Order: sequence, then C-alpha cells, then structure tokens
Amino acid sequence: MIRVFRELTIIKFSGMYSLFRNYKTFVISLSLLVFHFSLPAQKVIELKYQQDQKGAYVFSCVNNAFCNYILDIRFTSFTNVKCDQPLPFHAEVKPGYNKLFSISAIDPQAAVLFKYQSGFQKGCISPDVNQNIIYLLPITPGTQAQVYEMSPVKASDSGSWYVLRLKMKPGDTIYAARKGQVNDVQDQNGANDAGQASIGTENFIEITQPDCSFAKYGILRKNSALVKPGQLVKAGQPIGLVGGDAYGRGSDLRFSVYYFREDGGMLNQNAISHYIVPQIWTKNNGKGRLKHGAIYISEFPSSVLNQEIPAKAQSRKRKA
Repeated sequence: MIRVFRELTIIKFSGMYSLFRNYKTFVISLSLLVFHFSLPAQKVIELKYQQDQKGAYVFSCVNNAFCNYILDIRFTSFTNVKCDQPLPFHAEVKPGYNKLFSISAIDPQAAVLFKYQSGFQKGCISPDVNQNIIYLLPITPGTQAQVYEMSPVKASDSGSWYVLRLKMKPGDTIYAARKGQVNDVQDQNGANDAGQASIGTENFIEITQPDCSFAKYGILRKNSALVKPGQLVKAGQPIGLVGGDAYGRGSDLRFSVYYFREDGGMLNQNAISHYIVPQIWTKNNGKGRLKHGAIYISEFPSSVLNQEIPAKAQSRKRKA
C-alpha cells in the first residue's frame, strides 16, 4: 500500500508559466505478518492535469491497478481559482482513466496560483463486504486437507490478521474460492521451494472480489501462477500450484479474505487490512467457519459456483 504526497505550484504571468514540483513524502507500508504487499515498478495512481481550450486545468488520473483506489486531493494554496467539484476532492477511482475535476481562473487577467497534495489508498470508501457469501475450499474437489486457523484474534471481522492454512503437497493445484479479477501475481521467489525461510516474500495471488474485498492465495511454487493480473476468474478455476516447505511443517496453502476501509473519513495512515472469517463450503458439512485442526473434503456444488451469476445469465447457460 503506497501513499504519495505531492505539492505543485503554477503561477501565470502574461502567458508565462513557472512550474515547481516537490515530492514531499513517500510512505510505504509493508505487511510482513503472513504475505507482503508488493511495490510495483509502475506508479499505482498517476495523477496529472492539462489545460483545455478554455484555459481550465483538467485534473485526471490513471489507476494502473485492477481494483478501486481512494484518491484524496487537498489544495494548500488556491488563489484566483475555482473548482467545478467540492473540495477537498475525495473519491474512488476505478481501474484505468478517470476524469476528476477542473479548476479555472476567476479573473483571467490576474495571476493564478495553486498548490495541492495527493494521497491514495487501496479499496473503496465504504465497502459493503458480504460476509455471508459462500467460499469454496480452494483445493481439488474430492480431496481433503487439514485446516489450521492462523490469527491472534479469531473474531468475525478484525484488523488483526486471519489466515487459513491448509496442509498440502508440493505441486497441488490451488483453485479460486470465489469469482473476481486478478489484481496481483507474485511467483518469482524460489526461496520457499528451496526450504529457506522467506517471511514477507512468499509467492501469492491476490484477487479483487465483487464487493471490494480481496482474497489472497499462497504459498505458490515459483513460476506456477496459472493466471495473470487483469484476468477475470470464476469460482472453482485453477489459479496456481502449491510451493515447497520453508517451515518444517510440510507444504501448505494459505488463504485469507480482507478489505480496506478509511479511518473516520480520512485515508488510513497505517494501511490496515480488515480480515474476515469466510464461510466455506465443504462436503458433508455445508457452509460454515472451519474449525482449527479439523479435516475437510472439498466439494464444488453448482449452487456455490453460480451464486454470483445473475439469474438471467444462469438461465441462458442452462439453455445453451
């Protein structure tokens, strides 16, 4: 999770412009508890503005991720200018290009000066996370695995981390537990396969889910991801292979569901992930919270596979 603050000043005198850029602060937070949040080479949010034919400054951004981000823009100086949107600007930006707002001179003959700071945070402003959605046990249907809960506080919704660890074998297939869009893939690290401790650098796949929550799957074998960023995946679709063992307990699959939210209407300074305890479908048990140390058998019933497919689409699928 990255937050960038930028200050920029433009002064106009008789058609001449002076431009000053000051990248004031970079704050990078890495979660090292179970998985790490990767820092991409490309900026997640690219904010810019340009003048239109009427002389207004049109602000826009490109969201290079495959999930929503919250963007906050605050002006520290705002002289002889007006905006067509309420300020400070605070809104969700979807993946791709987003037109934000325009500012223009009050008096076209006078000097214009403005300074702004920008910050962004992963997620939605008020995520309506469906904690009753049913997830698949993300292993091959008909196979079984022993499950362990990894969490200091096993609440239903907590800022503390909550991860399910499933005992697996190297090379076992990992399946999507719910539909979504692949947001991030990290499968270049070979330390885990080599039996080396690699806390904070484990391979994983992160999928953005329809309710602005995220699912993370690890620990992947090096170069074993079967999906790529931006790809839409269905529940029950193979997405990767389980890696080796770095902890002396045997290979495992680590699965977690979480979301991000603001802190009192402001961007969250600490990038806290709020984890939920997913309701998971297993054979002979139906849906529910998995018990620590219990063994479960995976099953992919059509009711779970199709629960987020609109009724009309399901009808067309049956007719086809």
